[in-house]
Amino acid sequence: MSRLAVYFSQSWRSRDVDLNVRVWNEFSPTCELLVDEPEDPSPEPPYYINRIEELLRRCDLFLAVLTHRPRDTGPRCSPYMLFEIRLAERADLPRLVLYERKTGFRPPRIQRLWECYVPFDRAERESLMDDSAWEKTILPRIRAWMGWCALHRLPAGYEQSTAAVLLLDGVTDVGAVEAVRPVLDRHYDRILECDPTRQGSDAAIRNVREAGLVAAFDLASPLYAAAHMAGLPSIRMVRGEAGTQLPWIVRFGPGGYEEDIVYWTSPDSLPAQVEPRVGAMFRLSRAKREGKDIAYLTSKRYRDFLVFVSHNLKPPDDLLVRRICDLLQKHNVPAFEYNDRNRAGIEWRPAMDESLRKTTHFVALVSPTYDQSPTCIEEIEAVLARGNAVEILPFKILGRQIPHPRLTRLQNEPLRSEDPEVNAEEVVRNVVERLDAALQGK
Repeated sequence: MSRLAVYFSQSWRSRDVDLNVRVWNEFSPTCELLVDEPEDPSPEPPYYINRIEELLRRCDLFLAVLTHRPRDTGPRCSPYMLFEIRLAERADLPRLVLYERKTGFRPPRIQRLWECYVPFDRAERESLMDDSAWEKTILPRIRAWMGWCALHRLPAGYEQSTAAVLLLDGVTDVGAVEAVRPVLDRHYDRILECDPTRQGSDAAIRNVREAGLVAAFDLASPLYAAAHMAGLPSIRMVRGEAGTQLPWIVRFGPGGYEEDIVYWTSPDSLPAQVEPRVGAMFRLSRAKREGKDIAYLTSKRYRDFLVFVSHNLKPPDDLLVRRICDLLQKHNVPAFEYNDRNRAGIEWRPAMDESLRKTTHFVALVSPTYDQSPTCIEEIEAVLARGNAVEILPFKILGRQIPHPRLTRLQNEPLRSEDPEVNAEEVVRNVVERLDAALQGK
């Protein structure tokens, strides 16, 4: 059965995950989730605005939960989320925007039936708003807006265009056009042109409308302004060094167009910058439904933590470690265990040192010979030196009776089962409980 596709703009901060899930639970039975899911797992993946613009063309509805972020200057929220809201407004998508009052966000003064902006408040350390406010004020407005959408919106079929367009007005270097054309030609069946010197406005606008991607060389040109107002996916090029003054139409601020400008001084530099942006148009993340939507929204709950699993186990006893790491992965908990990393072909020593500097929770699997391992001794001393920055969770294993001599002030939980699966579940249950407690304390 077809579902309405909803682009959901949300914060990845751990504190905001439960709020995102609470809101999305109202949509999940009848909608599918669209998000700009990064292909690159690094902390700062490439940011391609044309990819977001393409996703917004695919969606039926737009949803945002805009939460507060303390800042001395600028918006008191994620600038990238604020920019996505402005893109949705430009495209005039039916939209629901929940915004925390402390962000300073200002909704339109006049709101039409398909526009709904709902303020909310949260206590300083709470992830959710007050239940009474949610049930009596916020939820009725969400459901009223969803009722309008159910009556007036049907899931729309969307077929990605096989044409791209070159905007030739304002071009001062034909070499730039010829450098970009082959890149577009590798991905699109037709390359259209908009050239005011040989076309009327009707023909030019028709070409812009037919295209799935706009390549713009002069951002101050009337043709670019037309594409900009229509919210068409665009690659925005500026001749000059990075930091060159931009035309007014693309000066937005942090998270806006300035973050994704292709600067160039020689046409030879254009293909390498344009190619990944064009390729990103065809690698959009699939819509998520039937549990995959919730799994995605909760996948970054523990992103601010790192669990270090310290042990000196060898086969077959190291099965316990593998099961612990597998279960942590299922809970989307970042974890480090140096033997596992070494088997993956990564030099373990630098990785281990880096993880010891970053770890927030240290699981010590204290076997009878744990104290005799130089590596384990080093790991224990490293986390103890970090004081309260690391929570240590020691577990006595393989029949060990006494605590580790450096951890006698801590509760050394014994793992008594002979089944490593049962023991791994016990360890991970304890870890997740401590992570959740840490989240509540943030």
